[in-house]
Amino acid sequence: MTIIINEGVNMTAYNKKFELSIKDVDLIERSIRFQISYLAQTEAGAKTQESIENHNKIIELMNVLSTFHNQKIWYGQAHHTSVPLG
Repeated sequence: MTIIINEGVNMTAYNKKFELSIKDVDLIERSIRFQISYLAQTEAGAKTQESIENHNKIIELMNVLSTFHNQKIWYGQAHHTSVPLG
């Protein structure tokens, strides 16, 4: 493996383009939902510091799920006029 470092390139920049398969995205979504479910079990009890932190984590994870949802391209059955049915 060869690593090339260019002096003028910011090496701490984020990769803004990911190539994930549908299976990868599905696995990520299911994992996030599982984590939300787990956190919700402890969040449902008395209002302790842990339950408040879990609630905040749930909100954060729900925001990630909504980002996935909003970036999906949804295909539906189209009418012969190319206008979606519904």
